[in-house]
Amino acid sequence: MEEKYDATYCLENTIVHVVAPPSMTTAEKERVLRELYRHAWDIWNSLPVEERLRINAEYDRK
Repeated sequence: MEEKYDATYCLENTIVHVVAPPSMTTAEKERVLRELYRHAWDIWNSLPVEERLRINAEYDRK
């Protein structure tokens, strides 16, 4: 089976093949983003409250 790449670069002794993600419908993209956000919030909520407050305070100053 022949592999298809969107781009191929030769950098000194290294060959880099760039592969684009498969096409997605808008509904599929939204589903993936919802999943990503859900996992991000799960990680955030798994932090101790003191750590979340410290992080919030740090970014409030910026």
